[in-house]
Amino acid sequence: MNRRTLRGSAAVALVAAGSVIGPGSPAAAVGSAGYCPDASGVTVVVDFNELGGGTVVRCAPGSQATGLAALKSAGFQITGTLRWGEGFICRIEGKPSADAEKCVDTPPASAYWSYWHAPNGGSWTYSDKGVLNRTPPAGSFEGWSFSLNRNPDDAPRPGVTPSRPAPPPPASPPAPPAPPPASDVPVAPPPAGGGGAPPPVDGMPPSADGGQPGATGGPATIGPSTSATAAPSASAAVLPSPETATAATRPGSADEPVLTDAVAAREDGGVPLGTLVGVLLLAALAAGGLVTARRRRVADPDD
Repeated sequence: MNRRTLRGSAAVALVAAGSVIGPGSPAAAVGSAGYCPDASGVTVVVDFNELGGGTVVRCAPGSQATGLAALKSAGFQITGTLRWGEGFICRIEGKPSADAEKCVDTPPASAYWSYWHAPNGGSWTYSDKGVLNRTPPAGSFEGWSFSLNRNPDDAPRPGVTPSRPAPPPPASPPAPPAPPPASDVPVAPPPAGGGGAPPPVDGMPPSADGGQPGATGGPATIGPSTSATAAPSASAAVLPSPETATAATRPGSADEPVLTDAVAAREDGGVPLGTLVGVLLLAALAAGGLVTARRRRVADPDD
């Protein structure tokens, strides 16, 4: 008994059991496009081959009682025959057209829909049971392929491998944001009362190094001017010592030298003060000796 005979026998048995639905009954547009994502449903593949339309894959969710239920639950429109009802599939999605196939009796062996099944990851097997006599396991594949002008033993398999694609890997968590460049990191302002140049005092500008005492380019100290401690200039008056001041005020004759004149006559930028004082002392001693001798001559005229 060939494949075509087996399929026809199954259809006859189903009709005798009273499971007859009239031709052209619409199917509910349920299911979803593509493979079932897991083993909870049945994936249905329809290959139109020479009829045009390519290969369509849809998912019938949940468990399916029969191959016909899986085909309808996946969302395909089907048409049975006037004689056998939907126990014999004549059209899927309106193909072949009514002009090519009247769907009154069993379609001819030269142009019919062949019925296949496969486990997930397995290979297609031609079904030896009718569409109402097979219960597809959950997670399996149901296939329909139109066979045109072929021998009954040479029906084409559906043109899709019966294997669900692997689920996508879980999404990795997003990477943390990169730290900002060093140039973009804000710099905290210096605390109040911290470092920095001190405010100017009495209108004086701050020193070059932030007000450190004795720094180059700034005053050594903040206060009165230090010009009083500077060395005397060449034109400054030299104060005589106490001894010379006494000698200068000592009364004498017109011939006696006046020490203050000698002091005032000192050249600018001249002899150091100590040397000048010594010379003045010697001159004073010599003048004193001269005055004493003159007094003796005056006191003793016979000498």
